[in-house]
Amino acid sequence: MDTVLHSPSRTSQLKTIVVLFVVLRVTILFLYTPQGLLNAYTDYQHYYRTAQLSDQGYYPYVNSWSEYPPLLGYTTQAAYSAVRLIMPMGGLNDFSYQVFARLLGAIMLIFETGSLILLHRIATRTWDMERANWLAWVYTALSVPLFYWNASQASNFVFFTLLAVYWFITNKRTASAISLALGMLIKLTPVFLIGSAARFLWPAPKPIARYVIIVAVVFALAFVPFVLLGGGSWTIASLASNGVRASWSTPWALIDGNWGVGDVGDVPTRTQLDLAYRVYGNPPVIPSVLGIIVFGLIFLWLFRRPIDRRNPQHFIWFTTLTLLLFHLWSKGWSPQWAMLIIPFILLSFPNQRGLGLVLIFTLLLFIEWPLSDVLQARALLGLTVAGRTVLFIWIAVLVGQRLWKAPPEVMP
Repeated sequence: MDTVLHSPSRTSQLKTIVVLFVVLRVTILFLYTPQGLLNAYTDYQHYYRTAQLSDQGYYPYVNSWSEYPPLLGYTTQAAYSAVRLIMPMGGLNDFSYQVFARLLGAIMLIFETGSLILLHRIATRTWDMERANWLAWVYTALSVPLFYWNASQASNFVFFTLLAVYWFITNKRTASAISLALGMLIKLTPVFLIGSAARFLWPAPKPIARYVIIVAVVFALAFVPFVLLGGGSWTIASLASNGVRASWSTPWALIDGNWGVGDVGDVPTRTQLDLAYRVYGNPPVIPSVLGIIVFGLIFLWLFRRPIDRRNPQHFIWFTTLTLLLFHLWSKGWSPQWAMLIIPFILLSFPNQRGLGLVLIFTLLLFIEWPLSDVLQARALLGLTVAGRTVLFIWIAVLVGQRLWKAPPEVMP
């Protein structure tokens, strides 16, 4: 049994935490070589190569397709265009890429710092100042957020997801819905939060409908400029590219015999409309509609369980449960998505148990990538996929126990 924290501190340590957090990352920003670890690869290289299509006049959703939602693609494009204003652009081994990687890392650092502040504020409102300080210190020292902040665009969609959570628990529902839509315009993953919002607005149908409509409208409005510029077919192809994508790095991928990383074709294919619909892998053995039905029924069962809609702890626990269920259902997995799961584990268990779960998760992540990728060891990858799945189920069970067995004010 974990020790219950007593005598909560009344003094916030957030200023010190943020200063140390930023100083560490700024140091890495200037000293770290963005070629990555072991296999010398980060997502920044892919972002750079896709942005280079603009040198030939190709832009996402206008006259080329993208596997990423528009805010992610155009954050990359903005960083690339800014560097192009001051120097000629070269290949991945040229100085221009080094500048691009650091500029994009600096942009992500803004969002990552915002996520840290939001974590502290959410924890303060959900638990107390002492646990919020502890959580922020732990998050600051974790290796997974530190690595993926400067290797992929995850910090931005995590920020908007946490902002949506914070505004929801502070009764700013419109702002929450807008923030959620912005997160989905970077990665579609935050869509899971609609389920949590609906549960805590239930049984009032109008607030639920209003929340969903705001998310849908803001999300749809982002595509209007591209359609007006004549990119309707490219927009449809971009959205469809993820729908037809073969499974990867999940139990469903192992069943399907797909051992890749969710390939959607090399960068030059982005200028060919028909290749957005090409499938690089085996089709699903288990029909997708069956998975939707099964996990939909599980969520419906969870949805109907009793809950205290006034308690922020219950909202965090139910949101964590929904997030885990979403990833257990999803046909694909990328290690950088841990950037979203880790904050919710810590918010659900702001104690040694939460830290232990995160450290187990960290071990599995680094075995999965880059270790198994470098060794080209399918057996090792299969073990980490199975281990991650078991861990998610275990955490879901622990969260369920907190949600439906423990008193809301006590965390045993």
